[in-house]
Amino acid sequence: MTQKPLWFGQPDPYARSQRIEELDPAKDYLEITNLFYADFQSVMLLKSFNGFMFTFAAPRISRVLGSTGEIDNRIAKRILDTTLLGSAVMKHGFGTPVGREAARRVNSMHSRYDIQADDFVVVGIEEAIGSLDLAEKFGWRPVTDIEREAVRIFYNYQALAFGSPRPLPGSVAEMREFFDHYLDTELGFEPQNRRMSDAFMVWFRKLLPAPLRPLTAPFLFSHLDRRIAEACGVPVPSALTRRIAHQAMKRIGRRDPVPDGAPNKFEKMVRQIYPDGYELAGLGTHVDEDAGQEAAE
Repeated sequence: MTQKPLWFGQPDPYARSQRIEELDPAKDYLEITNLFYADFQSVMLLKSFNGFMFTFAAPRISRVLGSTGEIDNRIAKRILDTTLLGSAVMKHGFGTPVGREAARRVNSMHSRYDIQADDFVVVGIEEAIGSLDLAEKFGWRPVTDIEREAVRIFYNYQALAFGSPRPLPGSVAEMREFFDHYLDTELGFEPQNRRMSDAFMVWFRKLLPAPLRPLTAPFLFSHLDRRIAEACGVPVPSALTRRIAHQAMKRIGRRDPVPDGAPNKFEKMVRQIYPDGYELAGLGTHVDEDAGQEAAE
């Protein structure tokens, strides 16, 4: 007998959104953010792609990424580790041992580099408004003001926990204004931008069935801001291609809300990279140096 699908433990696809309406974003931002991502799981297909491409387009950030060699030589691990560390904080919260350990691991990596405050802030902003924009453009239901504020608050706390010297702007509108100004003034093409973009695309194509691989670049690039695509040195698809890609994403968005316990492709990837499991302390760059420093202390 096939088990009936459940959403937030109930047979109602709107159960998560109804729970969100009962919560206060100032106090319950963590629960709301987790429910938000659960409800828009399919459209978040593009979240990591857009986020990484943005960091490749910003020269101050791409120089740091390029200097580590991670994108060029260990891209699957780099992407997976970044996602696992962020997920640990989102799942467990900032005040738990797991959340604090994940934040310390990220801080340890960031502390090796001279990262400007605006770059810390803009990465947090991109994660927040990038997620909200995907849900608003392609989601199966409207995004609520409660969700917008909760997501803003969560990424504000995450930015601070990950080493930002100052908080994110105090509203979604102000975040959008900051982000747009940054795209206009701080992006620019440098050789490492294209090199890392190409490495990222080679890896991304391997995740798809062979017949779909030729369509990967036009589809993904159709969802990039033109300023990001140009700074990465990748082609901007035609208006027709962009329309087709956007319609395809709307169809993908109709798969939501994904029921509780549905198969998770990300978990399959984790098992492939870490067949014996992993420890948060072993994720990311500079692991050997950190272990030596801790032993010395």
